[in-house]
Amino acid sequence: RAVTGVQTCALPILKNVMLKHKIGRVAVAYEGALVGVIAKYDLVKMLESSEAGWRRRNKDRTLAKTIMSENLVTTSPNASIVEAAREMITNGIGCLPVVKDGELLGIFTDTDLVAHFATTSSKVQVKTIMANAFLTCHRHHSINHVLRDMDTNHIFRTIVQEGNGVPVGIITHTNLTFAQEPFVDSKDIVMVRKADRAGIQKNRYVRKVLQVAEDIMSEPLITIHSDSKAVDAAHMMVTNRIDAIPVVKDESLVGIISKTDIVRKMAE
Repeated sequence: RAVTGVQTCALPILKNVMLKHKIGRVAVAYEGALVGVIAKYDLVKMLESSEAGWRRRNKDRTLAKTIMSENLVTTSPNASIVEAAREMITNGIGCLPVVKDGELLGIFTDTDLVAHFATTSSKVQVKTIMANAFLTCHRHHSINHVLRDMDTNHIFRTIVQEGNGVPVGIITHTNLTFAQEPFVDSKDIVMVRKADRAGIQKNRYVRKVLQVAEDIMSEPLITIHSDSKAVDAAHMMVTNRIDAIPVVKDESLVGIISKTDIVRKMAE
């Protein structure tokens, strides 16, 4: 069953609907007809496009129709799993509204595909389909820094690290979408300069900043070994309601596997 909202619905209401139903997308209707879809990505893009003073804007009045994705790619209830996966990969999307005779029956998502993949006997290993490129940030980087980095690199998640490179958490669109006013309050943090040639870190100083990466990241960090099976990664994603898992080998980060990587494999 699809969860729907109207195009004149305010964004705070839609966010509450997403939280209540634990979903990442809402279909938008006008006079009973499907006109768009709003995903967490659309809500994050609104933050990315906002200037430094965005928090002074009255976000409560922003309507669904101003940020929803239109010109939707839909599918039929008779489409195969492979066909649905190919449509998502080809169009760079994570969901397909299911329509029959003009009526919206539901939304088929990348989560549905990953849940199906988790039940298969696939022997594919994580290292063969994971992405080798991934973003990292320091736990004290500003949230604006994280947003800009994601937007510039077109990567939707960032692994949060300590100053010594140890991963401690992850930030995704879910963290950014549902954080409680993450940019408003300020805090004092202690920064450490880069180590000198002798490997000594010094010159600590206190800096007042707005809330930072560690304030909204998901922790503890869930990881998977590169030699593990992709079906195990899929099961972990479904069980923990996460979109991606950092991949490790010999205690080092070597990549990240996401729902998109699994869907791409299913589309072959």
